[in-house]
Amino acid sequence: MAAGSEMALVHNIIIRILNCIYLQAPNVKLDKDIEDFTTFMYAWTVLIHEHHGNEEKFFFPWLEEDIGVAGYMEKNVEQHHAFAPEMKRFDEYVTALRAGTEEFDGVKVRSIIDDFGEILTLHLKEEIKTFEELEKFGDKIDWKRWNKRVQETAVGTAETVC
Repeated sequence: MAAGSEMALVHNIIIRILNCIYLQAPNVKLDKDIEDFTTFMYAWTVLIHEHHGNEEKFFFPWLEEDIGVAGYMEKNVEQHHAFAPEMKRFDEYVTALRAGTEEFDGVKVRSIIDDFGEILTLHLKEEIKTFEELEKFGDKIDWKRWNKRVQETAVGTAETVC
């Protein structure tokens, strides 16, 4: 299924960037590197919030409408909320770094990620399974149309300022 494969690719990008942040955080020491790394972390937060926000507002409701089963994707939305409190701590820390009201601490970055990373990555894996299960609905979903809408919405709603 193309939609599941494409979603897996996006999820893989999210995981790989998070891994980069986690692995490199303790090595970032120079002021210029801290500034660049903070921008990198901010870009990741934008990516994940836009991805999950678009899923909840557009992508999942479109699928549920197509298959005629309200709430079918709710498990995935609940998972978004499961890691949200700790993810918010990461957002707040990155915002404070950008504002200059916090000092960069690579150990702290890792500690915050430790609090939400496992739940997030589990969600990203399980959501692919949900997409695979959509195959049971056969041709109720026009995947070509759905993918086109997803692409147009993702591009049209993307934040372009870091």
